[in-house]
Amino acid sequence: MFVPLIFNGGVYRHEELENLVEDLGGYVILKNFAQTEVTMFIIVPEEDVDRVREMVEVLKGELKEAPLAGSEIAVVVPTISIHHLPHPSCDVAEYLRRKGAKSNMVGLSRGVGKRLARLTGFEKELINEHDVAVFMFGNFKHCILEKLKIIKDITVPVVVTGYPRIEVEGMRYVSNFGRFVGKFSRESEIELLEKVAKAVEKCVEEKKRELGEIEIPPYYIKAEIERQIPEVSEALSPAPITVKLDGVRVKLPYEKYGEKIRKVKILDSRIEEFCDVYPSVVEGQTIVKLVT
Repeated sequence: MFVPLIFNGGVYRHEELENLVEDLGGYVILKNFAQTEVTMFIIVPEEDVDRVREMVEVLKGELKEAPLAGSEIAVVVPTISIHHLPHPSCDVAEYLRRKGAKSNMVGLSRGVGKRLARLTGFEKELINEHDVAVFMFGNFKHCILEKLKIIKDITVPVVVTGYPRIEVEGMRYVSNFGRFVGKFSRESEIELLEKVAKAVEKCVEEKKRELGEIEIPPYYIKAEIERQIPEVSEALSPAPITVKLDGVRVKLPYEKYGEKIRKVKILDSRIEEFCDVYPSVVEGQTIVKLVT
């Protein structure tokens, strides 16, 4: 059994931790640099977590659990207009990142108002490419209930936030989380962020149970694509390969690299034998999805 963790520390000697993770049979899911600091999302065997902690102590870094590691979450807001987005959507996206998720902000082109709110075909497909979607609504009960109609075509698990306490069928709802001005910083506000994260964690756990036991995990597919297609390392996008619960997102154009990705060798097979490979709705990206 593998345990997902997040390492935060200095750039100096971080390669030693990376090498240890690989020696233990683990994987580096994502690595981000910020000047002299580095953040690594890693997965290591449960029995070797103590060895990783010992190395982190030597490096004077910080290690914490990452329950959402290996998931891609869409944070959906009605619009990015300042007149309709005075709530901390960025706080939610960042808080989910700190739990290990790869979060993407999605602003709707027609999300304003209960009568106009709707999803375009492109927006539906984009949201459905994620593992979980968090829809952030406002303060008025009748407006939220009307806007819930736009979610009916979303096939991935959904978490909804809003201010009033209401019953919502078929999705998790977090109340007391409406349109606020300013950044979340108080303890009570952090508790609200934690409630959203917990709701997302439950969605991720349920989806993992639906997928069942996966013989070839997505992070192993990621490692082999990186090893066999060196062009991935030249991609300018952050997280050139994003690990998802049921596959990976490769930020290379399907038209040019789709066939190469299909032919990547995994053990005694090739990716095309147990995955669907197709273009993402996002231009220049390719989706690799496990056939379950």
